[in-house]
Amino acid sequence: MSMLLMTGQVLNVLQMPKGTNREGVEYGGHHQVQLLCEEVLQNGEKRNSLFTLTCEEPEKFKKLSGQNIAVPVGCWARGGVLSFYMEKGGAPRVLNVAQSQ
Repeated sequence: MSMLLMTGQVLNVLQMPKGTNREGVEYGGHHQVQLLCEEVLQNGEKRNSLFTLTCEEPEKFKKLSGQNIAVPVGCWARGGVLSFYMEKGGAPRVLNVAQSQ
């Protein structure tokens, strides 16, 4: 069981373009999923935020487009900003309406 779950609506699944840097090393080509997540602020207000996560199996997410899901994530802090990544082998789990509220 994962320690952290990110919940949100699957908005988009995309493949990043490939390229080659000056040293001739290829980069890019990986898939990403964009999730629209609701954050509850300290004052109780709610803010929608878009999070982009690299994913290993984009077809699983494409099938869930527009649905609310939970996915296991990890995070790290750099310069006071939290960044998230999908756990290795992490699979999306569909949430019913009652769970996502």
